[in-house]
Amino acid sequence: MAADPATVAGGTARVAAPPGAATGLRGRLTAVARGDTPWVVLIAALLVWVATKAKTGDNLAVTTPPLLAITVISGLIAVASALWAPRGSRNWGAGTLLAALAVVVVTGLSITWSVSPESSWFEANRTFAYVAVMVGGAAAARLSPGRWQAPLGGVLLGSTLICALGLCYKVFPQDLPTELVFARLQDPLGYWNAVGALAAFALVLALWLGTRRDGYRPLNALAYPIAGLMVITLLLTYSRGGLAAAAVGIALWLALSPRRLHSLLVLAVGLLGGGFVAIWAFAKADLSTDKVVLVSREAAGTEFGVLLVAALVFLLVVGLVIEFATVFAGVGTLERRRLGTTILVAVALIPLAGFGLLATSERGLTGSISHAYDQITDPPVALPAGDPSRLTAVQSTRSNYWRQAFRLFDQQQLRGVGAGGFSAVQSRARRNDGAVARHAHGWIPQTMADMGLLGMLTQLALAVAFLVAAARAVGLRGPLRTGARTPERDGIAAAIGVVAAFAVTSVADWNWFVPAVALPMMLLAGWVVGRGAEAAFAGGGLGERAKLRLLSPRVGVATAALLVTLIGAFSLLQPWRADRANDEALNTLADAAGQTGPRRTALLAEARREAEHATDLDPLSTNAIRTRASERVASGDIDGARAYYQQIVDREPSAPGSWELLATFELRTAERPRAALKAAGIALKMAPTLRTAGEVAILATRQIAAKIQIRDQERAAKKAARNAKTAAGRKDTAVSTTAAAPSGTTATQQPGAVAPTAPAAPTTATSAAPAATTSTTAP
Repeated sequence: MAADPATVAGGTARVAAPPGAATGLRGRLTAVARGDTPWVVLIAALLVWVATKAKTGDNLAVTTPPLLAITVISGLIAVASALWAPRGSRNWGAGTLLAALAVVVVTGLSITWSVSPESSWFEANRTFAYVAVMVGGAAAARLSPGRWQAPLGGVLLGSTLICALGLCYKVFPQDLPTELVFARLQDPLGYWNAVGALAAFALVLALWLGTRRDGYRPLNALAYPIAGLMVITLLLTYSRGGLAAAAVGIALWLALSPRRLHSLLVLAVGLLGGGFVAIWAFAKADLSTDKVVLVSREAAGTEFGVLLVAALVFLLVVGLVIEFATVFAGVGTLERRRLGTTILVAVALIPLAGFGLLATSERGLTGSISHAYDQITDPPVALPAGDPSRLTAVQSTRSNYWRQAFRLFDQQQLRGVGAGGFSAVQSRARRNDGAVARHAHGWIPQTMADMGLLGMLTQLALAVAFLVAAARAVGLRGPLRTGARTPERDGIAAAIGVVAAFAVTSVADWNWFVPAVALPMMLLAGWVVGRGAEAAFAGGGLGERAKLRLLSPRVGVATAALLVTLIGAFSLLQPWRADRANDEALNTLADAAGQTGPRRTALLAEARREAEHATDLDPLSTNAIRTRASERVASGDIDGARAYYQQIVDREPSAPGSWELLATFELRTAERPRAALKAAGIALKMAPTLRTAGEVAILATRQIAAKIQIRDQERAAKKAARNAKTAAGRKDTAVSTTAAAPSGTTATQQPGAVAPTAPAAPTTATSAAPAATTSTTAP
């Protein structure tokens, strides 16, 4: 039996309860369970888990489990959609999803030419997981089109909980690690701009929640405290990118949504309430400056918590009053237009006022703009302060990383250095213009450095495909352009606003690498492209499930989706398993360090097997090779260890870090300063700013000089000893010859002379020995 088209298309029509339906508490609980609430809670729980588990997404060990889980869930949704999606619905977004898969393919292929194949595999797995979520969102839109509010509500709830958790660390700073002494709000993600991006997402979605044309009004009233909470979060992160993202997302929402006045009311209330709390926090030095002692932070945190709760309660009351007062119910169309025009004029006057202030400043309009441009692009510029003044500062060091990325792009323009390769070879492009960074802090420079023109064109194709699909879904083109406005189109407009906010943060940051920021965006983007033109879902057998046949196209598509999911899950799992095996090998090596005799031998053999297993699981892992080298060193096989370090160099010859690692081994373990100097020289030739390689080169040079000096001293000492011995020999010979000759005689006789005869002894001395005579004559 076909479902009610109104219910499916809009998801808002009220259907009378059938006779005998359960009423009371049990009936309400049943209605909640059958509605969107379970899915909203599930999405929010997954988002919070990803945020607290994966954090910034840099660590393979903690990032893989969330990515693996969402990949499997998304794959199963795609399989279910292929099997049981209602008949009569088109495969909206197929072109966009194919473009996304092309990005995955290009990222995976970059492993073959990457300067760091291990990093490229990790990035390929990450990209696959993100695209899997996008496919899952599109599949869910086909499988259950009536639940369009679930992804929006789930992302809103999850983002709000994450930001609230971050503010709790302000209230209870004793729960933070002692080394975190920064005033900027960065938890629970570990990066302030990522928290600011999530706050921008939630702020856009709060406007959608507060302006819904249907729904439970007390629930709609939550939009006001949520908006205030997001304003507080944005300001306390000092994230200029987050503020810009929120501004663009809100502007796009206002452009696409028909309820602009109500949206501005929600925004104004949130700005007033949240801004008041944030300004109070800015005035408290214990909350807004770095390196404050814990006792002072705790006292200020208690005051901040009381004010925060009071402000949220106040905003909720205001929201309830507004919702039940139906502020705009009696406002006619003409009055709405006039009020909207007045607001637009007021908003337009803001930049004009800014230009006026710049024109009357000391530098003038053009001088101020030129100064701001220099502050953004000048490499030697100082970092902005880590206090609220950062929000009005213009200077940034991001241009340093962008320059470095484009230098790498110039070296390999077609295909780049490989996905994730920027961090491995950034030192090659770093002069004296920036610190070490894992990312280029910008989508365009990062893509150009890592993937070259090939990757850039592929990602631009994905962006264009999404824009076309989004325009169709929101009614700017296609069959919905002249169709009736439905609540779902407002939800799609909010989702597009979130995607736009993410695009803004990606221009000047690396939030793509933070799963908690990228995943909700990909989910909403997938829903937008998969929903397509909602009018196509009305009628035409919608709601009827096709009968499955073993050889039907549906089964074939489901089988392909399942196979791709399993391949992706396997690819995600292998490096993670290798990392765990490598950790076990390291722990075994640590245990062996304190043992002797047969026990030590047994532990070293076990560590060798575990390290070899890690290499079998992930042949690209350099960490496993280093562990095998460490085991060889512990076993006394220096030559065997050297072979493993050389293997790392052979695998990543363009990465200065591999040569630096070999140089360190040769100097500190193998004690071969000449070999260490050679490896360090290669590393420094590629990257003159490498600190460790420079230190190794200096120490190796000193050791070589010391050895040369010692050798010269030894040679000099030996030469002196020989000379002394020769001189002593000559002296001894002369002394012994002189001592052997009798007094008054000549020791040397001419040939043919007869030696003189000694006088004869007296004959009267019968007991005396006969006198000795010389009878030697010349031959």
